[in-house]
Amino acid sequence: MKTIKKFTTVLAIASLLFVSCDKAKEKKTDMNSSDTNTTEMSIEAKKMKVKIADGQYGSYNVDVYGDLSFDDWDGFNIANKELRDIENLELNTTTQRIENLNGTIANLGNSIPVWLRNEEVMEDVDDVQEEYRKLLKEKDEPMKNVKQNLEELIEKFDDLREELNETIAKYKKS
Repeated sequence: MKTIKKFTTVLAIASLLFVSCDKAKEKKTDMNSSDTNTTEMSIEAKKMKVKIADGQYGSYNVDVYGDLSFDDWDGFNIANKELRDIENLELNTTTQRIENLNGTIANLGNSIPVWLRNEEVMEDVDDVQEEYRKLLKEKDEPMKNVKQNLEELIEKFDDLREELNETIAKYKKS
């Protein structure tokens, strides 16, 4: 009987030691992974500056996927993020999110920073706004049509992204 009590006690103490050591490892691993996440977040977006004129600079950010964002153009940043997210959602889920972009897309041309404003960019902004209006007008059409209009809007926004990249590249060359 004494042997069984001793064996049970030793087994209980040993299991407690193993459990507490395992929790210490988990805590250490969690702390290391949070350090890694912080490091990844800090390198996630790269802040860039280009000289535009008279010693002034335009600033923008490029994330790890190559997506642009601008400190002085919130409308583009919001529309860019929302459209990237919408691309990955089901069409039923996207309808309300698309409608919520109305003010943002309508104001793209008015809120664009002066250093990014050129004929090609403004044409692409107009194309995005036109496709957006078309999408809203036909939102109650069959899903096939809505999906096609959404794809066209995303394509026009991709064209805008490309033109912005080209505009920035021109500043870098000069």
